[in-house]
Amino acid sequence: MKRLKSELINTAVESYLKRRHYQISDVFYKGSQVHCRTSDEMTLNATAASATSQDNSIIFSAISIDVAAADQAYQRLKMWVNIALDDKLKMELKGLLYPVFCHLYLEMLHAGNRQAAAQFLKSHQNEFNSETEKDFLEELSSVFSVQDIELRPLVNSFRTRKYKVDMSDIAHLCLQQFLSKHGHIILMQIINTHVTIIKKMDVPEIDAEGFEETGTRPEVGINGCVEQPSGTGADREMRELQEAIRLIRNNAHQPLRIFAVNNAVENASSGIIPPNMDKLAVGFSTTEIRLWGISETVLIKPKYEEPPFTFASDIPFLNQFYETSDKTTEGGAVILRGHTDIVHDLRFIPESEILLSVSSDKDMRAWRLNDYTCAAIYSGHNYPIWCMDLSVFNLYVATGSHDRTAKLWSLDRVFPLRIFAGHFLDINCVKFHPSARYLATGSADKTVRLWDKDDGNLLRVYIGAQSTIYSLAFSPDGKYLAAAGDDKSICVWDLATNALLTELKGHEDTIMNLDWSFDGQYIASGSLDGTIRLWPTHDHIKTLNSNSSNLVPETQSPQIYSTYCSSILSLRYYNKNNSLVCIGTVDNL
Repeated sequence: MKRLKSELINTAVESYLKRRHYQISDVFYKGSQVHCRTSDEMTLNATAASATSQDNSIIFSAISIDVAAADQAYQRLKMWVNIALDDKLKMELKGLLYPVFCHLYLEMLHAGNRQAAAQFLKSHQNEFNSETEKDFLEELSSVFSVQDIELRPLVNSFRTRKYKVDMSDIAHLCLQQFLSKHGHIILMQIINTHVTIIKKMDVPEIDAEGFEETGTRPEVGINGCVEQPSGTGADREMRELQEAIRLIRNNAHQPLRIFAVNNAVENASSGIIPPNMDKLAVGFSTTEIRLWGISETVLIKPKYEEPPFTFASDIPFLNQFYETSDKTTEGGAVILRGHTDIVHDLRFIPESEILLSVSSDKDMRAWRLNDYTCAAIYSGHNYPIWCMDLSVFNLYVATGSHDRTAKLWSLDRVFPLRIFAGHFLDINCVKFHPSARYLATGSADKTVRLWDKDDGNLLRVYIGAQSTIYSLAFSPDGKYLAAAGDDKSICVWDLATNALLTELKGHEDTIMNLDWSFDGQYIASGSLDGTIRLWPTHDHIKTLNSNSSNLVPETQSPQIYSTYCSSILSLRYYNKNNSLVCIGTVDNL
């Protein structure tokens, strides 16, 4: 008698359930005869469908192990990985071979094919050469049955916990395409059940969080990786993500992020990151400027194109010279050469893909980032230029020099628009007011001067600092001005009344960097002692400003972060989550 199609399906499912040691109940037979579904069943089916459609989920299917086919599938996967055209993709995909190989061996044992499993292990185990892999494979070679797995904690933990493999979006897409065309069902089963593919995020490689460490739950490490319990990994990741989101929402200020430049303690003199945080530029005492791409950004030598920005001193021979000599890369960095002395300060103009630099050679240079050529040279100072700043909308540039003057520039003019003269010693720092109507200068003569940008007139002289001033910062609302330097303290003045509001003391060495958070709640300071402090402005400034008595109210202690950097090149707040970013140098990472 010919059997119905539904009977054949039921027989196949029943056979599978028996092989997997599931109990056959009446529910199974009842469900096969129901032609309509309740709302609960529809919800359950939708949940299952969405779970298997996650980015990290390749496919899920039950399989009956076929040793020969599984071996061929593994060899096909290995061959595909080895012929990958891109070396970077090859290295990422190779990370998948090891967990797949180990779990294939255990699957063969689970199916009762002990002899074939041993032959499979012997044929391919020499392909893994690291010490941790060899040690684990030696442990694995002494496992001959399912019972042996449970008797060996290391193997049992490997079997019951998911193995993490890092992959980029491109590598993950290539893997999905391969499995959809050539992947055996056993490979898909293993990847889905025993492997967690972690997509690489756009986070800088050299990045340290500056917040205090909190207690974390111990993780089981298998062969140098941290695994997740099978079946609960997604739930735990979701809980951790929700907790991280909660902490971020409760704290508007993100943890301190540190970009460390290795082996540059003696040579690095300045550093900067653009607002979109895709590049890192560092100036050196060797007269060079080096550019690195951050995260997935790769700096490549492009063809020359006409820039969208017009410069005052565009000179054809400069482009020809740099076209042949300046586009070299070393260690992933693009090197810009042209200055003849130490590079002291840098600024990005991201909208126009321009980098500005000032040097002891008395010049300011503009560099095109679309072809890494020097677009213009601005000469006007008589002595080394120590500092620079950009106005809002990047319309003007201000520079401060050893010649005791500050100058105002527009990039489409070869000459300075204004000269601000009046300091008795070097101008070490310049800062535009948030309105761009005023310019502040800090000097070695222990004073801060406020100038009118439009006519060059001196408006205010702020006194109170006890030594050389190296850094300035305006509050976002433009009401206050902070200055710091050799006296290891931060002076804060009220611009309207000319009064010194407070002095913030605590650093043990010269303060070289200051910045004010975009919401005005914190002043960040970086010192030569390698520490960064966050001073709450509500406690230290606004309370004092509104207090009519001479008594100093109790204030909250600043937050202190140790960077472990030998020097701090830059300390700035960025609009992205109001995050504080530090660039420093270290001897060894």
